[in-house]
Amino acid sequence: MHPTNVNDPEYYHKVVDCQYACPAHTPVPQYIRLIAAGKYTEAYMINWESNVFPGVLGRTCDRPCEPACRRGRVEEEPVAICRLKRVAADFKDDITHLLPDIPKIKNGKKIALIGGGPAALSVARDLAPLGYELHIYDDQKKGGGMMRSQIPAFRLPEEVLDQEVNYILDMDIVTHFNTYVTSLTDILKKGYDSVFVGTGAPRGKDLVLPGREEGKLNIHVGIDWLASVAFEHTHKIGKKVIVLGGGNTAMDCCRTSRRLGGEDVKVIVRSPFVEMKASPWEKKMPCMKIFPFLKIMYQKDLLLKMGN
Repeated sequence: MHPTNVNDPEYYHKVVDCQYACPAHTPVPQYIRLIAAGKYTEAYMINWESNVFPGVLGRTCDRPCEPACRRGRVEEEPVAICRLKRVAADFKDDITHLLPDIPKIKNGKKIALIGGGPAALSVARDLAPLGYELHIYDDQKKGGGMMRSQIPAFRLPEEVLDQEVNYILDMDIVTHFNTYVTSLTDILKKGYDSVFVGTGAPRGKDLVLPGREEGKLNIHVGIDWLASVAFEHTHKIGKKVIVLGGGNTAMDCCRTSRRLGGEDVKVIVRSPFVEMKASPWEKKMPCMKIFPFLKIMYQKDLLLKMGN
């Protein structure tokens, strides 16, 4: 009999549903057992190996693992796998001594990473221990990419993001922040052996309906609008706000709208309440205690009506 091939994703499909559902195939049962034993640092490192930013994901992940959780077959709710990542991140000890050693003598290869977001940072995390000389270019003053610009600080505190980004940047990475790359030819002339382009694609979906062009000054795509707030281009909003969509981005937009002066904030979605993609606590608590200003409306045929 051949030994179990744990490198084959199909193994997790057959054995551990939640682990297979996770895009990074993080060993969920393993780190939950460690948390249950009070070994938060060890649980964090299990996560860090496969998903790089456990503290970020513990606050922002879309949780594809939880619908697959077997606990949901016998109880009303699955295990809070995503929030347990945050538990490990929040209660861990100092992990710097557990991070990979970075060779002082490099292997002679020099790589440029264009973009300072999760893609380039993940590449840097994996290549730095192998002795590559790594240079990160980004037009912002700090690393993090869309994690910093499109996720509000009330969901992802800056200190959490800074800590996890700096774990990587401190691996002897050469940073070129506040540097906008306009030519890959110029980058190649600097003597790099390879170039990784990780500039990302943080764009939301627009809704092209009658009146969209006429009202463009007051109609915004969620992801773009959140970035304009993060970069301090937007400081206020009207008193009446309608947010179309029922996911976490919609929740970020309505919570941000309230902070910028919105008084009557409505979230309008086509799907029923149970099918909204936002986190369960954000779907329920706004109407009850924490955010009494938020009124959630459900209209299956809303877009058809708007189209007519």
